[in-house]
Amino acid sequence: MVWLQVHLDRLELLAMVDRTVTVWETVLSVILCVLVAICGAQLLRSGYYRDIMAFLLCFTIAGCQYSLLKSVQPDAASPTHGHNRLVAYR
Repeated sequence: MVWLQVHLDRLELLAMVDRTVTVWETVLSVILCVLVAICGAQLLRSGYYRDIMAFLLCFTIAGCQYSLLKSVQPDAASPTHGHNRLVAYR
């Protein structure tokens, strides 16, 4: 029998993983991330972006994928508080 110990408290563990309500939402996010990667790879292969613009495109692609997989923290100054699952899809 193999034992696995996690040396994280509850808040650190919640910060690492995101709360997804359904499996469908997780699958949709992963599919959209793969589509973003395919579109980005096609743009880079086409040669339309060069030098610093290609570098900035890679950062944009990474930001899109991160926002699809990990939701943003709610803004304390906004009138609507709490976790909004649909922010990444807008």
